[in-house]
Amino acid sequence: MKKVLYIEIDEEVTSIYDQIRRVKQKDIFLVIPRKSVLFQSVINLRILKSKAQKAKKNLHLVTTDRVGRHLALKAGIPVYENLKIEEVKTTKSKQTKTNIEPIQARRNEVLKDLPKRVIQKKTTIGELIRDFRDDHKNKKGSTQISGVYHYIRPNRRFLGFVLALSLGLFFLIAYVALPGATVYVRPKFDNIEHAINITLADREKNEELLSRNEPNVIASEQIVTVTKQTKTFNTTSSQFDGTNARGQITIINTSADRWPLKNQTRFQTEEGIVFRIQEGVYVPPQTVDENEEEVPGTLTVEVMADPFDIYDKTVGDRGNIGPSKFTIPGLSAYNQERIWAESSESMTGGVSHYQKIVQAEDIEAAKRQIEDNLVLMAKDDLNTRLAEMNELNDTNLVLLDSGPYLTVNLQELRISEDLEGSLQDQFEIFAQVEAKGVAYDFDQLFDLLKKHLKNRVHPDMQLRDSSIKPESITFEPLSAEYNEETGQIKVTASIRGIQEYVIDSSLEAGVRFANKVKESIVGMTAEDAEGYVLSLPEVEEAKIKLWPIWLSKVPHIADNIQVKLLED
Repeated sequence: MKKVLYIEIDEEVTSIYDQIRRVKQKDIFLVIPRKSVLFQSVINLRILKSKAQKAKKNLHLVTTDRVGRHLALKAGIPVYENLKIEEVKTTKSKQTKTNIEPIQARRNEVLKDLPKRVIQKKTTIGELIRDFRDDHKNKKGSTQISGVYHYIRPNRRFLGFVLALSLGLFFLIAYVALPGATVYVRPKFDNIEHAINITLADREKNEELLSRNEPNVIASEQIVTVTKQTKTFNTTSSQFDGTNARGQITIINTSADRWPLKNQTRFQTEEGIVFRIQEGVYVPPQTVDENEEEVPGTLTVEVMADPFDIYDKTVGDRGNIGPSKFTIPGLSAYNQERIWAESSESMTGGVSHYQKIVQAEDIEAAKRQIEDNLVLMAKDDLNTRLAEMNELNDTNLVLLDSGPYLTVNLQELRISEDLEGSLQDQFEIFAQVEAKGVAYDFDQLFDLLKKHLKNRVHPDMQLRDSSIKPESITFEPLSAEYNEETGQIKVTASIRGIQEYVIDSSLEAGVRFANKVKESIVGMTAEDAEGYVLSLPEVEEAKIKLWPIWLSKVPHIADNIQVKLLED
């Protein structure tokens, strides 16, 4: 004998066991709704099974809950998706027979009067048509006259009825089973960054340490190159080798005092060209003539132009100027208005000619330039050397491009002893530098950082693989310089990426999300369903497409709804 019990969604194990204990039948079928409290843990089912066995009951579960079926199998309890009971009449007595049939058991309803299953074979539409044709043949027959068979036309009204019935059934099935909805979702994402302390250990000096495969220890190698260069520089300094313009100026004194001017006193034009007197003089003061008019004191003197003007440009033939006015720049602005000079004739004799001369500042500038060039060349040489090693050993070593661990030292600088003061347009300098760098196994570091970053991802999110790029790795040194003795460098390496909520139905989190969406939007309008999906914390953007296109609501069957990733 068998007994069917219908369990409430919130019934506890103790309550269910009390019902089982009161039942006299040995085989008991429990019809359990989805999301029942009983399915919260496999321990609940194991306890229930143990209690039932002690009471000498055979326990069976009937449920559509996929999680519940999975837990029941783990607990060792037979489980079925659907249940149907039929009664079969026998010649001796009435006997109740329990069969497992594919009917829905989704709601927690008490089915007291279950319909009896018709034991006769169901007649199909095709069989109806064949029986109808056979009946007409039996009644009227197929008469044969002179070897000719006469065809009897079937009843058109009946055929029309059958056809209409078939179309109605087809559209009913299509209305229930064919409508579908696809929810396209773009998950929300967030930036994620993680940093770990790493020890770069020289392969030759730390063989024992590397052999232990300790965490966060990566093999490294020191790379050394020597770079030489002989470079030619242009001489920038010039030595004036021309002649300076000469002429006469008249000094005008409007003060009441005799004005002394010492040797080499400067007289300057508006263009910045300077002329100097060649000896000291006294300029007479201003006097009053017979008509009581003031007469300035004047003195005519010889002057010669300077080789360079106030802007440090060669004067030469630029000193051959016409009549001009001159100020004395060594005096105050007030005194410059009291005494000045003028020329009435042009200055002559200025010739522009100069030649290059190597000065101390030219040599210092050349030293700085060749050292800077060699630093860049040395880094290129290190990378070239590293590329050769990678190709030869099939490795992926990368230079640790950081100040404390990448050094370039000047080993030799050769300059001619008589270079300074020599008259030449160009000169050469030879220099040699030694570059030292530390290279590490990039693949090992990249895998290590990705592993740590994935462990930091939210349980309902996944790491976007395309967001993890080698250029996102940064280093922060923990020690000031490379330890030559131990061959170890301690750095903090960080990596950045993007984490996003899981939508992929092949993953557990994606299945949970899809089920939540399906169960929540069944029967909604497309607009309401889209608004609901957009309100979820996991969703950045959502679109819903219905099929057929004339549908306005999401299907009522959750299995007809698909959740897919919205591609760019």
